[in-house]
Amino acid sequence: MEERLLLFTLHGKGYAFELQEVAEVMEPLESYPIPKAPPHFVGLINFHGALTALVDLRLYLGQGRQTRNQGKVLVLDTRLAGLALWVDGVQSVVPASTVLARSAGDGGLWDEVLETAQGAYRLLRVGTLLDSLEKGLAGSA
Repeated sequence: MEERLLLFTLHGKGYAFELQEVAEVMEPLESYPIPKAPPHFVGLINFHGALTALVDLRLYLGQGRQTRNQGKVLVLDTRLAGLALWVDGVQSVVPASTVLARSAGDGGLWDEVLETAQGAYRLLRVGTLLDSLEKGLAGSA
């Protein structure tokens, strides 16, 4: 089966995940605060009976706070983490073969910049993102 990419936006910029890293795309839900967590940790949501941490990805990347009850929530595959990421919107799911060109990323959170018919998208490294969020939590404790 061909690899597919989930394309989404944050503050007017394009980002992507490999589709198999995302379990579900949802509307924003009511969240319950996490005491003493960094501000980008919005709270906990109930994802099919499991408490799941919700991160405002826009705020985490320094692009401002999400607008309440807008955007979409990307719930990561539970084999990776009990984590949901609040984004501005989901553009589409595309086969990896439709990527027109690939260039090197920033060496940090994104592996590559993918040129598609819809524009440029930064392919986020889920493992690096999770490690960075964990370090931030440990530093705030």
